[in-house]
Amino acid sequence: MAAKGGGSWKVAYADFVTAMMAFFLVMWIGAQDSKVRQSVANYFVDPDGVAKKPVRTGAVLDSIQYGSLPDQQKTATNRGRTTHTVPGEPSSPTRVVSNWVHADPQRLRAWHDRAHAAREAAAASPEVTGKGADPHEVAAKQLAAQLRAEVTAGAGGQPGGVYQDLLFGALWEVNWTEVAEDLLTTGGR
Repeated sequence: MAAKGGGSWKVAYADFVTAMMAFFLVMWIGAQDSKVRQSVANYFVDPDGVAKKPVRTGAVLDSIQYGSLPDQQKTATNRGRTTHTVPGEPSSPTRVVSNWVHADPQRLRAWHDRAHAAREAAAASPEVTGKGADPHEVAAKQLAAQLRAEVTAGAGGQPGGVYQDLLFGALWEVNWTEVAEDLLTTGGR
C-alpha cells in the first residue's frame, strides 16, 4: 500500500500524536505545585544535577518554593526553605548590604537591637494578635523596611542619569527580607 502513496498520513498522524503528547505533558506540569515545577525547571537547567546554586537572581537562599502561585513562598526560617546561614551564591547587592551590616561591630549591635525591638513589636501587633500571622514574618517585614529605608536614604542625593539608574537598579536586586531574617536569626536574644 505504501508503494501506491497511501502511507503518508502515518507520518502526519505520528507528528500530531507527538505534539499532543507534548501539549498534555506541559498541561500536566502546569497543574502541579510549584515544588514539582521548580524541580522540572531545574532539570532542564542542569540535567546532571551538579550545580547546587540558586536559580533565582538576587537571592541569598535557595529558591525552593511552596505555594499555589509562582514565587509565593514563606519567608520565615524553616518554612519552605533553608536558613540564611547555609552557604550559597547570594547576589552581589544582597551580599554587599549584608557585609555592610556585619562589617562594623557597632552597626551590627545596633541592627541586632532593632531586630529585638521589631520582634517585640511584632508579637504585640494586630497582625499577630488579631489575624494570627507568624510573628517572625511580621518582624522580618518591619526590619526589612527599616533596613531598606536607611540604606536607600543616601541614594537620593546622587546625580541623575545613568549612575542613578544603576544605583537604583542595584538596590532593587537586594533581598531585604533575607538580610532582615539573618539579623533576626543571629540576634541572639
